[in-house]
Amino acid sequence: MVFVTVWGGTGYVLTRFSGMHLLPIVLVCTLTALLPGILLYTVLARVMTRYDSSMSESDYDPAGQLGYISIAAADGAVGEMKYVLHGTMRSIGVRAEPGQQLLRGDRVIIVKTDKGIAAVTLFERESEQY
Repeated sequence: MVFVTVWGGTGYVLTRFSGMHLLPIVLVCTLTALLPGILLYTVLARVMTRYDSSMSESDYDPAGQLGYISIAAADGAVGEMKYVLHGTMRSIGVRAEPGQQLLRGDRVIIVKTDKGIAAVTLFERESEQY
């Protein structure tokens, strides 16, 4: 944007107030606009990439996360658990194994995920149930 603005402004001034022909005006405008364009690009590239870190898919893998059951599930039913990942509260569906009962407030660990549903193992049972 800076390049185009400087190029256009310089071109206007030169065509309006100088007796130069069109080809020299285009060359002068291009050379004049390159310096601020390159300078601003360099500054912005340094500022924008200073705190940039590459993300990998494994950073968002919920396996091994500790959370709690927010919607109970029993004997093969689907419930919900909440957990914190990178400072953000997230939720994921959990399926209770046959014969297993996951009560609201139970602390669980995600073992693996399959198609958006987590397989969990009980970490700690809440003593007072809601």
